[in-house]
Amino acid sequence: AVASPSGRPRCEKHRGTIFIGTPDGNAILYSLEGVALPPKVDKRLQERVPCKKQHNQRVPVKNWLHERQRFDVRVELVDPEPSSPDAQGINLQGVGTLDLPPGLERDYRFSIYSYHETAALVRVSLTSQQTGEFMVVEVEVEFYAPQSLATIKMEAACRQQVRHKIAVANPLSKPARFIGMSSNPCIRFAQELEVPARSERTLELLFRPVEEGEGSADVTLKSDELGVYPYTVNWRATPAGLERSLTMKAPLGGSATEHFKFAHMAKTAVTYTAKIEAAPGSKCSIADFMLEDSTVSAPALEENAMSKEMQVRLRYQPSSLGTKEQPSTTALLVISGPGGGEYKAMITGFAQPPQPQGPFDVPNGKTTAIEFRNPFEKPTEFTLQVDNPAFMVPMRSQVIDEQKTLQIQVSFKSDREQGGRLIISCKQVSQPWIFYLKGAM
Repeated sequence: AVASPSGRPRCEKHRGTIFIGTPDGNAILYSLEGVALPPKVDKRLQERVPCKKQHNQRVPVKNWLHERQRFDVRVELVDPEPSSPDAQGINLQGVGTLDLPPGLERDYRFSIYSYHETAALVRVSLTSQQTGEFMVVEVEVEFYAPQSLATIKMEAACRQQVRHKIAVANPLSKPARFIGMSSNPCIRFAQELEVPARSERTLELLFRPVEEGEGSADVTLKSDELGVYPYTVNWRATPAGLERSLTMKAPLGGSATEHFKFAHMAKTAVTYTAKIEAAPGSKCSIADFMLEDSTVSAPALEENAMSKEMQVRLRYQPSSLGTKEQPSTTALLVISGPGGGEYKAMITGFAQPPQPQGPFDVPNGKTTAIEFRNPFEKPTEFTLQVDNPAFMVPMRSQVIDEQKTLQIQVSFKSDREQGGRLIISCKQVSQPWIFYLKGAM
């Protein structure tokens, strides 16, 4: 009898007789009975493959007949026991039939996937539909930890964020929790994730660089239930664009201060240095812009913090009024620090006509000092006058060096309180500087 792959005989017994005649004229008759036992394994294969990667296993099968055969194929997991918890992490798939031309050998293929490092024994049984004959092949598979499941490419401009989605499946009958780790602090997972039993969820991998460059990083998803999922990230950080521009306005002879704010995003402490450079394509002098703070120290970000606002203070002190062709002055603010990247922003300054100031109190019979600065970049002669004879100044004109300050002593003498103006003018501008005066008794 021919046994089935399960070991059960296809009929109770085979019966037969043998008749033997002897030389002396006698005869011997033998009755024969036969039972087909479960087959031994025809072939055993061994494979060593990474876990968490689909593996296609080939099983060579030869047609021993000189006619075409169709085989019914059964692929089953022998070890670990199919009903055991360990077997839940192993998936097997294979087609149910195989056709073989006469006398030829071809491969039957099945796929196997394991979530864990483990060993498995798979049995492939092929039964001929025509004759009932069969063969059995066993495959020993050793699953080892993979170095990397995939290579992910991520590219972003500095301080801009890109995302990559990773699908995670849980074949188990209980929930699986995943946590993410990265060798690059600029690459991280958006959140921890719990995947319900026998379902799939998506994790987001985030990349937000702070410095220009490129390289590779090791990224890992870890689950107590399903093991480690390693990935390789090839990353590239391109230069950041310009930050939001800063516009400043100040009267000629005066100044204005503004704070430029930027987001510190590094996970480490960084000392930033600020400087002012000529704007691309601009021929303006950058001397009108000054840094009140040339360095700023930023602490390391706290674990869950995305950024921390930092600032530097700038002063705009115009040295001339704008023209129709060039109504403003522009410059480029550059802030950089090792480990924190580089920030660039355009600064635009608009010079306004001289603005009236005061009133300044001048006591009767005494003097009050009024400070006046030459805003121009060369020595300039200024004319000084008062519009009320009760007020007096010691000079009618004065040459003041570039960007230097003059203390003008204004005196007042009267029998009653009066008001007046100190008027300072020069040839470079049509509108004079006016300081309101208040004579006090």
